[in-house]
Amino acid sequence: MSSIPVRRTTRVVRSTKDNENANARPSRIVTTRSKTVLGAGATATSATTRATASTAASKAKAVASNVTKDEKETGIKRKREVLVEVTGPLTNNKNKVAGTVAKGKEGSSSSTDKLKNAAATTTTTVAASEKPKPAVKPPSRRLAGGAVPRRVVTRATSESTTASKTETEAPLLVKPTVEPIQEKMEIEPTAEDEEAKRVFKRRHTDEKLIVHAKFLDDSRISQAEADRIANELQAVEPSSANAQLWDDLDAEDFDDPIMVSEYVVDVCKYLKQIEVETLPNPDYMKDQSEITWQHRGVLVDWLLQVHGRFGLLAESLFLSVNILDRFLGSRPISISKLQLVGITSFFIATKFEETYAPSVKEIKFLADDQYTIEEILKAERYILRTLDWDLRSPGPMGWLRRASKADDCEVHARTIGKYLLEIGLVERRFVGVVPSLMAAAALWLARLSLGREEWTPNLEHYTTYSEKELLPIANIMLEYIITNPVQHEALFKKYSAKRYYRCSIFMQAWGLERWPENGIVNLKKDLPEIKDEIRRHREYVVAQEARALRRQEAIDCEARA
Repeated sequence: MSSIPVRRTTRVVRSTKDNENANARPSRIVTTRSKTVLGAGATATSATTRATASTAASKAKAVASNVTKDEKETGIKRKREVLVEVTGPLTNNKNKVAGTVAKGKEGSSSSTDKLKNAAATTTTTVAASEKPKPAVKPPSRRLAGGAVPRRVVTRATSESTTASKTETEAPLLVKPTVEPIQEKMEIEPTAEDEEAKRVFKRRHTDEKLIVHAKFLDDSRISQAEADRIANELQAVEPSSANAQLWDDLDAEDFDDPIMVSEYVVDVCKYLKQIEVETLPNPDYMKDQSEITWQHRGVLVDWLLQVHGRFGLLAESLFLSVNILDRFLGSRPISISKLQLVGITSFFIATKFEETYAPSVKEIKFLADDQYTIEEILKAERYILRTLDWDLRSPGPMGWLRRASKADDCEVHARTIGKYLLEIGLVERRFVGVVPSLMAAAALWLARLSLGREEWTPNLEHYTTYSEKELLPIANIMLEYIITNPVQHEALFKKYSAKRYYRCSIFMQAWGLERWPENGIVNLKKDLPEIKDEIRRHREYVVAQEARALRRQEAIDCEARA
């Protein structure tokens, strides 16, 4: 059998609140028994705890004598050991007196007198401590004038030691039971203390008055300067007409790290800068000899089908078209390579935007195996070198989401806005329009078609565009809708589905109600009439609802009667 003590494993309690540490490996906590195996010459802890009262007293005496010896030799007070028993104050006094008397026998006569005085003082202290304190506080003696007599402390002489019991019973030498702190509180301040306090208070009051007078003098001197500053501030402060009319919607997201409300303004400024830097040349087709805008439209329509088949993000589609237009604006290509450029641009955009991008084999399959994997990868490297690896184009979806937040995230207007934004992909006149302007115009036209004609200060602030700036872009969108909206079949079919609220069909019907097919749209001229029509229709609907409510109340009254 081994002599090594057996370890007891403790029960590990896991907390279910912290998911991060739920599967963590538990630490091995080993508990030892109370009887510790010690080496030779060591004293067991359990033996100390089982010591009797007599053993403890003898140890205390030995320790007291050792402490006295060490203090005498070194002059430094020794600290109490950890496992040494602590005796009461009465035992300590007796031990100290016994040790002092024993040493005093060997000393001189002067030391003997000192020891007698110490013994008498100790006896008086012990007797006073053993005497029970009165339950009621004794009344304090005061003089005729109400002053408290000062306490006189007298030393015990050799004559007083002979009659310690008599002195203990004398009322004047009884140890006072009042605590020292309470006695100090009862002592009244002297006249000198009161005078010093008054002088201190008067000095500080005078200093405050001097500082206040100096401040008043300075204010009188600089009153003209203060009036000038007040006038300047009044001129800078916004008046009631120029006050802030928009609401701070970002303040509500201060506790959401995804919304980054602290940096959203700086992020929008940066996006406004890079959307201009990554904008394609709107007239790049002039430098192309074999392809036309029609070829480009067919290619983008095919990319819409590929994007819908994979079910990818809208950002991937907008970035792929941006890469395509920027590359075509930098290099002239043949018509046989146009589809290769388009599918490679789509491949690059999905690798940049998607978490799980399509593989190169899937891209090869979508191209009907017209190009090999080596050709696609070679085209990818060539396009990236041509664009200098710059894929920062933000796209309009971020701006549409921010504007939709100012529109209370109304889902119908946002869906129509997405349809109008994808019109900007196939329509050549939107190639040179920045994405932020496209998103603002799409949301404005979507709201107008839904009968919400007002462009609120919140929408104007968060889209950074006024209604007047949006009219030309919305005009082009309406011209595309009423001219031939089915010319890009993939786009029209995509948004005629139920999941998109059939918004392509709705927009075509709304546009043809107000303008003839293939007609000329002039929103700047027709907008007041359209808004008038929306208001009249709203009043009619409100009147119909009020009439229906009154009719229902009348029916309920008849039923109750």
